[in-house]
Amino acid sequence: MRLIIIVSLVAFTVSGYAGMAVRAIAQPRSPDISRLLEKADANGDGIITKAEFAAAKAKQFDRLDRNHDGYLSKDDKPRFSLRRNGDGDRLEQVILTLDKDGDGKVSRDEYVNGPNLLFDRADANHDGLIDAGELAAFRNRMAARNAR
Repeated sequence: MRLIIIVSLVAFTVSGYAGMAVRAIAQPRSPDISRLLEKADANGDGIITKAEFAAAKAKQFDRLDRNHDGYLSKDDKPRFSLRRNGDGDRLEQVILTLDKDGDGKVSRDEYVNGPNLLFDRADANHDGLIDAGELAAFRNRMAARNAR
């Protein structure tokens, strides 16, 4: 009788873990873009300034510019193609959004000093700073949006 109970408990536990694994694989997680903002807090004071965000964008540009030619272009595409959900071409979206001079590529200046949509959405009171409260509220909005 004990053996039956132990085997049943083990089987129940294993099936629960298997179910969790299947659900995790079936539901790809969206990247938490608020983590990009957190990483921008260079001095760790809990407040993200526009200057810190621009510095983080400069570092990101250096990582994305695979061939180190000073531009984001189709030559850098393999780095941009690593998307889980595969909806749309991320590189083309970046170029369309940030290519001010229409040359089909994004310079370091266009990338770093271009629109700061992420920062602007998180900076609820538009004071040029993102504090812990604004970051938490932004994270909640993104979680609610991803839950839809």
